[in-house]
Formats: sequence, C-alpha cells, structure tokens
Amino acid sequence: MPSSDFRFVCLDPRKSKRATIISTLQSLGSIKWKKLPPIRVKGYPETSVRAKTAFDAATKKPTTRWMTAAKIALLQMQYNGSRSFFEDNRDAIAVCWNGLNGTRRVFMDGARDAGARTLYFELSPFSGRITIDPRGVNHANSLPREIGPYKAWAKKYGAADSWREIRSTIQARKPSIQRTGAIPGRPMTEPFIFVPLQVPGDSQLRIFGGKFRTVEATIAAVIDAARNLPLGWHLRLKEHPSSPIQFGDLITKYDKSNIVLDNITDTFDQVAASRAVMTVNSSVGLEAMFFQKPVVALGECFWTIPGVATHCPTVEGLGRLLNDPENSLSFDPESRDAFLSFLAQEYYPKLPSTGEYMETEELAKVRTRLAGPNLLGFWK
Repeated sequence: MPSSDFRFVCLDPRKSKRATIISTLQSLGSIKWKKLPPIRVKGYPETSVRAKTAFDAATKKPTTRWMTAAKIALLQMQYNGSRSFFEDNRDAIAVCWNGLNGTRRVFMDGARDAGARTLYFELSPFSGRITIDPRGVNHANSLPREIGPYKAWAKKYGAADSWREIRSTIQARKPSIQRTGAIPGRPMTEPFIFVPLQVPGDSQLRIFGGKFRTVEATIAAVIDAARNLPLGWHLRLKEHPSSPIQFGDLITKYDKSNIVLDNITDTFDQVAASRAVMTVNSSVGLEAMFFQKPVVALGECFWTIPGVATHCPTVEGLGRLLNDPENSLSFDPESRDAFLSFLAQEYYPKLPSTGEYMETEELAKVRTRLAGPNLLGFWK
C-alpha cells in the first residue's frame, strides 16, 4: 500500500513515461500532476538567467525576434511561478522527465532555488532499469567525478563482478531508418577504433558536446585526427540507427583509406571486435565498458573519471591520442569494476512489471537519494 512519507509534484510527461513515474513513486507517497508550471509575473534575481539557460538548451526555437522574446518571457513567468509554489511547499518534491531544457528546466530550477528537493527521471542505457537522480540526468547528474567514492562503496557494499550480468542484456537499438550498403572491405580482425555517431540535434550533443556539438564537427575532427593512426589501424564509423540525416556521402568524400563506414554490422559486434570505442557522449561509450573496452569521450559525460574512461575534449588532443593508441587507450580494472558495480547494483533501479509497485529493495535506493548526501560522497 502507498505510504504518505513523501509528497511528489510532477510535471506531466507523455503517457508511457507517466506510467513509469507512477509505478516507481506510488509506494513512496502521494503524487500530484501539473500539466504546466504555475505562472507568476513578479520575478527573482535569478529569473532572467534561468529562463535564458532553459531557452538556449531547447531543441526547437522560434524563428523570429518577437517570438523569441515571447518564449523567454513565458519561461521567466514559469520559473517565477514554480519557485513561488515551492517556496510555499518546501516539503514537496519536484519531479520531471529529463528536465534539461525549456519548461521542464525552469520548473525544476524554480523548485531547487526555492529549497525544495528534486527528482529527475530518464531512460537507462540498460534494459529493465531507470535513471532516477536528485540533481539531473546525463552529465548533469549527481554522481561524483572522482573514483574514491565508488571504491569506498565497492569495498563496503559491492559484489565482485556484479556488473557482468548486464552485458547479456545490452542490445543494439532497432533502426528507425533502414540502412543499405555492402560490408566494408577492411575486416574487423584488423586493429580499429569504433566511432558510433549520435543523432543530430540530440541534447547530449547540443548541451554537453563541448567542441563536438554537431555530427558534422565530430566526423571532421575524427577523420582529420585519423592521419595520426599507426599503419594498419583504422577508424570504423557507424551512423546512429535513428538519425534522420545520412552522413555517408560526407564521410566517403574524405577518401581516407583508414576510415571505414559500417552501417551494416551490429553495433555491439563492432564494439566487441574493436580495440577501443570513441564517442562524443553516446550511451554506447558506457555500454562498451561492459565489454571491457577502453573508452574515449570527446564531450562531457559523467563517466569520464580517470581510470574508468579517457576524456579528450580538444581536436589537438585527439590527434595526439591516436598517434599511439596501443599505449594511450587503456583503463584501470579496479576503478572500472568499482564504477560499473555501483551503476549495476545501485544507480539504475530495476523497474517493476507494468502496473505493479516497485520492489522494496529498489524503493530503498530511491529513498536513499531523497535523504540527501551520504558519507561516501553520493547524492550531493
């Protein structure tokens, strides 16, 4: 039976996502849904900055000056209304799906600035699990960016190799657009680095891509850096199965013998055969760790922790990295084990079956993050 421990105020998402939130939170307390954030004209010192940040991160922006001004003004009033509401209801917990941009962002920023707790939902890269974080999703989440807390957690709670069971659940996404073409001539028995491309305009690229915020910029950078690869090595690129834009002509026009475009071979067959995986910040980078591959991230992501993965945020650094991949692409097994074990056992709770309550053990994980920072350094 549901308890009355918590009071959740949720910005209403689409139907399937709403069902996920209900099945997760219904045992923890009451849930109140809001179709839109409340509105208030009177502002706060942070109002303009919060609205502009939310607008800049939005996927779709108005094309005219007056419509842009109107949209920002609306975001300002939504921020004001959300903050005012949570100032009057500081015991409530603001909940939304994703929350990286637009209306959802100002709703959550308003709650946080009011001193209320927040809870962000997002899909998990692993089947049957969910992301639930008190500070944000993707690079904006609350996880530590140093390995110490993960090692301390693993020493106290971790089960050896607990993360390995997830590997069998990792599958390539079904393509929304069928790609055609021949299997590339260069075999996967040669040493290569796999580069899975992302969906153009994806928030991961736009917000956290750093110097690689477009697919075109990523392609140009990695192909330029490939000239530094040792003889016999190649980069193997694959377009995202959901990309509405095809980049094959752009890739092949460079006419480089050590660049291969392979849209045919299964993503994780290529991961398994590769010497390393390079991405801006695709979830394939995280998933590749479960195949015990060195991973390089060009953009910002929460898993670029020394010993776990390599962060390479500049074009110049990318060239240096590819000059000696045999020695520069590596990871520390102890650090990687601790990090992946935390993700598998703690960070991504298991979803209940449709219409059922979340299991007690999984609910405890949500309660822990709602309780605030712990002594190991999590949930700040």
